[in-house]
Amino acid sequence: MAEGDLHTYFEDGQWKNRVEGGVRASNASLHRVDAVLAGRQAARKRRVSHIIHDRNGGVESEKNFRPRTSAR
Repeated sequence: MAEGDLHTYFEDGQWKNRVEGGVRASNASLHRVDAVLAGRQAARKRRVSHIIHDRNGGVESEKNFRPRTSAR
């Protein structure tokens, strides 16, 4: 996981999104699906990975939105 990747995680009864290395959540939702969709959209826009955690903090899935580099 690289600095700047976006994490969706559960904390204090809410699902939140935070950029890795950041201090505060960028948004929060009572519903996991809403937080995941917002996180995916933000990760796609920032061209970073979106890491989704389960309620216990473990990594459930990861999707990379970084541009591919050409092999030369």
